[in-house]
Amino acid sequence: MSRIVVVGARGRTGKLIVKQLLAAGESVVAVIRNPKHMAEMVKLGAEVVLLDLEKSTGPMFAAMFKGADAVVFAAGSSTGETSEIDSKGVRKTLGAAKKAGVKRYVAISSIGASTGMKLKGEWATDEMKDYYKHKRAAGKAIAASGLDWTIVEPGELTDGKDTGKVVLSVDAIPEKSVSRADVATVVVASLGAPNTIGKALQLTAGKVAIADAVKALGK
Repeated sequence: MSRIVVVGARGRTGKLIVKQLLAAGESVVAVIRNPKHMAEMVKLGAEVVLLDLEKSTGPMFAAMFKGADAVVFAAGSSTGETSEIDSKGVRKTLGAAKKAGVKRYVAISSIGASTGMKLKGEWATDEMKDYYKHKRAAGKAIAASGLDWTIVEPGELTDGKDTGKVVLSVDAIPEKSVSRADVATVVVASLGAPNTIGKALQLTAGKVAIADAVKALGK
């Protein structure tokens, strides 16, 4: 049984990751910022820690990461918040992971952040440009961290069911949506797949079973 810390555990994707990890028999530390959500996480079976990516310090995160086997970064800016937290939060948790001696680090980003995708049409807003600026900065920090990292870059997220089938690639792929449930499954699968280390994975809905898609990434 591994001890896995999920930062952003109360988000819609983060919560699904927590559930899948617990169902797989892993020990999960759910990092949340709102104490109102603590009872919900405890009921699921997770250990809960209250830390805020903006207000809590790096040493606080490092102390909490100690003894963990992996960190999953599933946090992100909410509506009305600056996207800066997406890069600052990653850098803070990367530093904390290194200080705590945790090597495995898996983060969720957005499709095309590592492949230079150009924002077009209705997506080319100042808000989205800022969002991708910080996602790319976060990705560069992860890649330069020296940790055993994986970045999962999904297309537009939906609340659809877990289909278990996706398109997964290290190269740019056509932008399509993907369910949060499938994203969670890919994150959990990546944690235990050494062949995903050092790779940024483009992810959309597709027709290949997730286990096969992960294997097809090669070594």
